[in-house]
Amino acid sequence: MAKKLALIYLCIDAVLIAICAYFGAVHVLNSQVSLISSSLIILASFLGYKKRVEKKIATTDISAFDDVNENSRIPSQDEVANLENSRIPNENEAKNARNSRISNEKTPKIPLRLYEFGSVLSPLRLLGYVLLILAFFILLKKELFEPLSFLSGIAVMPISALFSALFIKAK
Repeated sequence: MAKKLALIYLCIDAVLIAICAYFGAVHVLNSQVSLISSSLIILASFLGYKKRVEKKIATTDISAFDDVNENSRIPSQDEVANLENSRIPNENEAKNARNSRISNEKTPKIPLRLYEFGSVLSPLRLLGYVLLILAFFILLKKELFEPLSFLSGIAVMPISALFSALFIKAK
């Protein structure tokens, strides 16, 4: 599958190079610089998230998921009949019960952990962004910047992902 994905990326890049070559070498330069920078960012994102998932799998206790939850079982016919015959509370009782339940429950705080930012702040990913920004400013300063070519180089990755989702069938 990785070979097919790489082939799709290379084919779309070859088409981009051919189109940009028609307009000139500056367009090819812009498209390839942005393609390399965006590829580095995407590679770093993939590796960072892969590492995060592997770490999460290694620290998660899978045996806790083996027990059947009491709420997940299917009620028997007698329990359904008892529920149907039970008294339905009026509107005021329902509001009072709901308000008391809401006031008794505390909203859980979600702790913000530093390791959750590990994939966002990975050095390789930051290097990719720095390279992309530096390339933009260098091309702009040398008066070689062509916005459509630069953006088309960035767009190769999402377009390739779309084509790979359409044409590569997972096993």
